[in-house]
Amino acid sequence: MRSAPPGRHRDAPAQPCRQRLERRYNGGRAQRHIRTGAMRPGMSSATEQGTTMNRLGVAILGLDHWYAAFHLAEQVGDDAGLQLVAVADDDSARAEQVARRYGAEATTDYRAALDRPEVQIVAVLYSSERSGAICREAAALGKHILSVKPMALDLRGADEIVQAVAAAGVHFFPLDCLWRLNPDARRIKAWVDEGRIGRPLRYTHTLNSSLPQSWPGASDSGWWLDPARVPGGGWLDHAIYAVDMARWLFGAEPVSVSGTVANMRYPDLKLEDYGAAVFTFANGAVALIEDTWTADRGFGFQRSEVIGSAGTICDDKGPWGRIAARGAFGYDGWVGLEPAKDQGGVMAHMAAVVRGESAPIVSAADGRANLAACLAFYEAARTGKTVKL
Repeated sequence: MRSAPPGRHRDAPAQPCRQRLERRYNGGRAQRHIRTGAMRPGMSSATEQGTTMNRLGVAILGLDHWYAAFHLAEQVGDDAGLQLVAVADDDSARAEQVARRYGAEATTDYRAALDRPEVQIVAVLYSSERSGAICREAAALGKHILSVKPMALDLRGADEIVQAVAAAGVHFFPLDCLWRLNPDARRIKAWVDEGRIGRPLRYTHTLNSSLPQSWPGASDSGWWLDPARVPGGGWLDHAIYAVDMARWLFGAEPVSVSGTVANMRYPDLKLEDYGAAVFTFANGAVALIEDTWTADRGFGFQRSEVIGSAGTICDDKGPWGRIAARGAFGYDGWVGLEPAKDQGGVMAHMAAVVRGESAPIVSAADGRANLAACLAFYEAARTGKTVKL
């Protein structure tokens, strides 16, 4: 590792997933491919190409969380061991746009995609009030599942999914655990486990995001603003990732939470646009998690710190995009670091798990634990009291 030369900054790293995708699909070249239904060069349709014995078939069920859907479809398209077989959505035009782009078939009936024998993995990306029942159906059919975040509206729904997945013996990846596959996050986790910053004391996370879009170029936010379809707003939207990150980094579960929510910029929303939580963990560590929908579109930022008894790691995905560390790294003072090399995304991991080439890094129980922590936060914010988990 080398310190960054004085007065020079490396190129800013990728912004949070939502901002990257909004910039890319709100007027860029990739949006034109999606909207015209253009197929990738050299890509044949699922019917023409078929799914061979060594290729795992994938179906995307629902485009409500289009941010995740587009990202996963690209990962499948870039992986020679995977084939996107079908895309299902209530809106036939949306399904066609994505399916044609990646050589898949489109349908408005998710069961038509789910029932296809060549589909081994499904990404269930309908909004949270629908996704639970579909995940249970998929598990009963022996499909391995990637699930929208949060996996359910409440803990009863999450428990039903956990039970269905266990009974079927299938793999389940809750997408709120995605940061565990991020190369920078994995490097930070390794440093914490190696004791380079001593005993972990605190994890802080701030993400200032804009209101979500229901579809690229849309002026509305769709299901994200409907309390009947999601259990929280601007805090939950990204804080659930940070909750999982804290659980993973500390290797411990939260035992209490306090916090507050507010509508700072959008007073007429039925859900909050701001939230800040303080979690205490079983090992005594503390996590401070602040997430918002108050940024202008394209001008959000994200940063986090892991503070230990003998050092600190800072991961700043703001305008300057730096990662820095102080501790047992072989240098005195702060060390500026280059981004870690990407080792592949969640689809590659899921494929390796299904083939028996890799152990799963998360389970449905992790999604349930993340949801439980988030719901406890909302109870704390509502009552003004510290809530025990």
